[in-house]
Amino acid sequence: MSKIYPHMTEKEEQEHFRQLLAEDERQRIAQFAQLKAEENHTHCRDCGRFVDKSRWLLKTSAWAQRGQRPLCAPCFAEYDFDY
Repeated sequence: MSKIYPHMTEKEEQEHFRQLLAEDERQRIAQFAQLKAEENHTHCRDCGRFVDKSRWLLKTSAWAQRGQRPLCAPCFAEYDFDY
């Protein structure tokens, strides 16, 4: 018997959560597929490398208006955020 959903068994609950995760992933991929390069900053601010779609920054966002730009993974790894 599931502790979260009393009407489900534990296996049914696990399958339900697997389906939820799969749906979330599908929606995330669809969201990235809708991004257009001309509406986003698409290059690393430090090295100029083209960055992954998940790191793109919308040009009209508050971050972009403050001068922020995306960072590629290697440049991001160089920064020390351990204050």
